Amino acid sequence: MTERQGAFTISTRLLLSSEQRARLERLVLDQRIDLADLVSMVVADHCAALPRVVSARPSGAATVPVRLFLTPSARQQIEQAIQEQGVDLADLVSQIVATYLDTLPAAPPAPEPARDSSVDLRQRRAELGRLRARRDVAGSAAPAWLVSYIAELEAEIHKLEG
Repeated sequence: MTERQGAFTISTRLLLSSEQRARLERLVLDQRIDLADLVSMVVADHCAALPRVVSARPSGAATVPVRLFLTPSARQQIEQAIQEQGVDLADLVSQIVATYLDTLPAAPPAPEPARDSSVDLRQRRAELGRLRARRDVAGSAAPAWLVSYIAELEAEIHKLEG
């Protein structure tokens, strides 16, 4: 640990489930904040009410390296909790951050990227060309479904172009 501007810098890791990790990533991006600053704020806000029991590590936990910036009093509280409970710093900090992340609302699903309509347009035009050729070969004996399908394809192409 090093002392920097009145805060102790501690290197540790977070052990989070994949859902919690995704929430943490989204929070960092949405807040435009450094991961170390965010985790330090969460831990500092919850130092007064540290968990008395640290739950087991989630299965398939993702490991996220992180730095903590702690005040001397927060550092003492955390060290005391670690000694009393006989747990690892990473487990305690992970429990604090995971509990905080679980209180956040679920992130909205990411919007689907816009599809490149030029590929669809080319495919539809090629299919339309094949169907028109088939209709022309059949002449007046072309089935009604083929004529209606060609009309639907023409409408779709017109929609994609506009």
